[in-house]
Amino acid sequence: MVILIFIIGYLFIALENYISLNKVIPSLLMAAICWSLIMIFNLPVYELNQNFIIKKNSSHLLLFHLGKASEIIFFLIGAMSIISIIEKFSGFEALKEIFYTDTKRKFLWKISISSFLLSAIIDNLTATIVLISLLRKIITNYKKRLYYLGIVIISANAGGVWSPIGDITTTMLWISNKVTALYLLKRVFIPSVLCMFISTLIVSFMPFFNGIIKIEKNKLSIENLKTGFFMLKVGLILMLFVPILKTIIGIPPYMGMMFSLGIQLIIARFINKKSTSSVDEIFKKLDISSLLFFLGILLSVSSLESLGLLYNLSHWINEKVSTWEITAFIFGIISSIIDNVPLIAATIAMFSHPIDHNIWHFMAYVSGTGGSILLVGSASGVAAMGMEKIDFFWYIKKISWIALIGYIFGYIYLLIYPFFFL
Repeated sequence: MVILIFIIGYLFIALENYISLNKVIPSLLMAAICWSLIMIFNLPVYELNQNFIIKKNSSHLLLFHLGKASEIIFFLIGAMSIISIIEKFSGFEALKEIFYTDTKRKFLWKISISSFLLSAIIDNLTATIVLISLLRKIITNYKKRLYYLGIVIISANAGGVWSPIGDITTTMLWISNKVTALYLLKRVFIPSVLCMFISTLIVSFMPFFNGIIKIEKNKLSIENLKTGFFMLKVGLILMLFVPILKTIIGIPPYMGMMFSLGIQLIIARFINKKSTSSVDEIFKKLDISSLLFFLGILLSVSSLESLGLLYNLSHWINEKVSTWEITAFIFGIISSIIDNVPLIAATIAMFSHPIDHNIWHFMAYVSGTGGSILLVGSASGVAAMGMEKIDFFWYIKKISWIALIGYIFGYIYLLIYPFFFL
């Protein structure tokens, strides 16, 4: 029954854009019903450590999984709040200054590299939303904007996989002590660069990107422009402190993010002394539906984990697939079809490899970059589809094959990495 509820709920999530039902609804109902069934029928539940340990009280185990999920949720709340502060002071609007150029091809590379770097700091979803907003102001023609949007999705997803705060799935691996920031950067940075570079290079040879481009000057006042740049730099620096604090001091990422948010709020208060309601305005802009969606997904997957289903699935995969490298590649392709959040949540529960084992670096890469192959495979793609009404089949025809080539190039590097003495 629990498996059936999970499958039905996931189908509703996957078909969100076709049935006009916000994915947060099936996500929350799926989590609540799955755990209710466990408690009503008093099903035996387990906690995976080195071996399965039977937990007789399912309420305690639910509280344990809620705590694990809350670490990710509160991390996201802090990150989203910092982004909201930067937006309030026109910090991202000030970014428009760096995009002034004279040719379409140069502008494409600037957009791609900016997506790649920005997503590593403020996460790929937020970076995509920011750059879509900027593209609307720079490229007013919808059809001309579509190709730029395609490369934004690919580059943002590639940029998020090598940073512990760049993608929700990478954050999940980091917070779950599957990867460390240093080894994640060492192993996944070059493959993600290859994915972005190869994809952008292919797109840049399209005839569409021949010719010049005209970009209007920024209309912000000098004072607002300076304030925007200042708040942007402060916000990005504070977010970069989170992995540094975890590495040096050992405090959990969500606590580091809360600390950074507190500092950012103090700075915002001193800059905007006249407004007493600025903090309330900032928190009102948080995407609560996305937070609840992640909570529902994580708790739903934890119900399958607690019943031992994911453990059994991992054994079945290990028996049927010769190596975990092939498993990771297959999971990357699957992530283009289904949301990579439950995929990584399931992977974490399925495998018990030690921290910084190669499989976690492979999964970090494939779950993010594989999601670019189809429009619905990543949060960036879904956001772009929602904001710009991108046609699913147009993306398959024009962008998917480019994303697949970039994905394969990066994956090949991951495979041959041991032969490089880095």
